[in-house]
Amino acid sequence: MNDDGQATTELKNSFDYNDSNRDGKISLEEFKNMLDELESYVSDGEARIGFSAIDSDHDGAIDFDEFLAWWTER
Repeated sequence: MNDDGQATTELKNSFDYNDSNRDGKISLEEFKNMLDELESYVSDGEARIGFSAIDSDHDGAIDFDEFLAWWTER
């Protein structure tokens, strides 16, 4: 497997881990839990701002494509 494929697989695994209800999307609450696990303690307002920035289609959830785009922009 090439490095890009392996990185995508690892990101998918991370996404799936944080999608605790297994609906294929990360909710704001799941996003906050992810930040807490990463020891990125932010206020609710800061979490909402970050979440909104990643949720590019503004449907109230982060899907894997949005998660991947956010991660690869970093």
